[in-house]
Amino acid sequence: MKSAWTDSFSWQEIESTYDHLSVLVEETAGPDRHYGYWEGDDDSASIEEATERMTDLVASRLGIRHGSRVLDVGCGNGRPAVRIAKTLGAEVVAVDVDRRALRNGTDHAREQGVAGMVRFEWADALDLPYAPASFDAVLLFETTPHFHIRDLYREAARMLRPGGRLVVETPYPRVPLTDEVRDRIGPYLTMLKAVAFDAPDEHVAAAGEAGLAVEEVTDITANTRDSFRRLVRGLRENRERLETEWGSSDARLLLDGFGAWAEADEVGAVVMVFTRTEG
Repeated sequence: MKSAWTDSFSWQEIESTYDHLSVLVEETAGPDRHYGYWEGDDDSASIEEATERMTDLVASRLGIRHGSRVLDVGCGNGRPAVRIAKTLGAEVVAVDVDRRALRNGTDHAREQGVAGMVRFEWADALDLPYAPASFDAVLLFETTPHFHIRDLYREAARMLRPGGRLVVETPYPRVPLTDEVRDRIGPYLTMLKAVAFDAPDEHVAAAGEAGLAVEEVTDITANTRDSFRRLVRGLRENRERLETEWGSSDARLLLDGFGAWAEADEVGAVVMVFTRTEG
């Protein structure tokens, strides 16, 4: 099952979008640009606590040890990259096209005392400037919707040493999408400059074509549902400011788009682990 948006966007458009959205979203939901993980309805963790928990869950799948080299593709503000370096002792190269986010990551690494272990660099995820087979693990943390995944997985696999792991955490469509559902969630995906919204079977197929064997596919929808609901509540509480900065029409489009995504039962979240085959 595949649900792809046909638009393509330049890195400049993606950078501009995140620069425009980031300040307000980060003030509402913290600096991590990914889902939080809650254990259940009675889990009182804050968004920042839950996003850090998600980072730890994903990092635990990397299969790395002290001194391993990790590539974080689409690193955003760099919180996961810094935490992986600090808690697991890995050397992390974190790449993105958002230069503001890269500066934030560099500052955070310095504040956390791991500036010598994490490098933040501008790079095109489909044309990475690193030697083939030079990383023990690659991380795609809610990065895949910005790419046609066959191209992305091929480049990620090229970076991995034989036996190295690719760990992916991403939203996905839980059911085949009708036109009505696409119309409902499409504005959010377009707003974020997403070009694809692929189901796990499409990821597994793309990974296989790239020489990656599937090790794990774990649905975490129930643990992530509260992420966007909390974010949308916070944005609505700041509607007056949003309208001042964006204008009433654009503010309404943003709130409607994020709100529809938050309430869409057709949207799930998944963690997948792949291993680079020998040879």
